Amino acid sequence: MRFVVKLGGHSLDDLTVASSVLNSLSEDLDALRSEGHQVCLVHGGGPQIDALLGALNIESSFIDGLRVTSKEAVSGIQMALSAVNASLVTVLGAKGLSTVGLSGFDGNLATSSPLDGPWGQVATDLKIDPVLLLGLMESGFVPVLSPVVSNGKGNLLNCNADELAGAVASALKADALFLLSDIDQIRSDVNDSTTGLDRVSLEELKLMTIDGRASGGMLPKAKAAIAASSQGASRVIVANAALPNVITRILRNQAKATEVVA
Repeated sequence: MRFVVKLGGHSLDDLTVASSVLNSLSEDLDALRSEGHQVCLVHGGGPQIDALLGALNIESSFIDGLRVTSKEAVSGIQMALSAVNASLVTVLGAKGLSTVGLSGFDGNLATSSPLDGPWGQVATDLKIDPVLLLGLMESGFVPVLSPVVSNGKGNLLNCNADELAGAVASALKADALFLLSDIDQIRSDVNDSTTGLDRVSLEELKLMTIDGRASGGMLPKAKAAIAASSQGASRVIVANAALPNVITRILRNQAKATEVVA
C-alpha cells in the first residue's frame, strides 16, 4: 500500500530529536515501512516562515487560508522551508528511517502557474510528475517534500502544503492521505471545536467550501481532501498530529479524526 502524510501547523514547533510529535511520527512511519508499505511525507512550516519573514521585515498575511506571497517573500519562504526540511530529514534519519529531502521543484516533480491576484506568487493547478517519488519509495526511501514548486520557467512559487499533499496523493493513487496539523477533525462550524465530524461525504465537503463553513485554514485542507479523494486516493483523513501514534491508531480505528467518504 502507498501512503501520503502531510505534517504541518504547530506540530513542527519542535524540530529536535526530543520532539514527541516527531518521535511518534517516526514510530508510525517505521511501522508502515516494516509492513512493506510505501510512504511520502509532505511538510509545512508556517511558524518558521513567519519568523524569517518577520526578521527580514517582509509583510505576511493570509486570504482564504493561503499566504499572500510577494516576489521578495518567495526566497525567504524557500529558506525557512529548506531549514524545516533539513531538520525533519535529520531527526527522522536519527530514528532509523531512510529519508530523502526534496522540494517540489526537484526533478520538476511539481509545477504550477502563479495564482496571482492578491495572492501573488502562490501555486495553483498543480501538475505532479511522480516518477522521482515512485523511484525513491520503491527503493525503500521516505521522500520528505517541501512545498516550494516551479512555474516551469525558472521561478519558484510558494505552495500550500495541504494542496501539495493532495496533489501528490492523487498522482500516486495513494491508499490513504493523512492531513495532520493542530486540529482533531474537520468541523461543521470552523469556530466551534465541539462540531467535529467523524465522517463527511465528498459532496458535503464541496458544499462546505462554497457556503463558507470551511474557511480560513480549514479551506486548504478541505480542498486538498476533495482533490485527493476525487482523483484517486482511497482514503483521506484529517487528524491532530499531537495525538500519540495517530496514524497507527487511525488505521486501527482508535483515534478521533475525520474521514472523507465518496
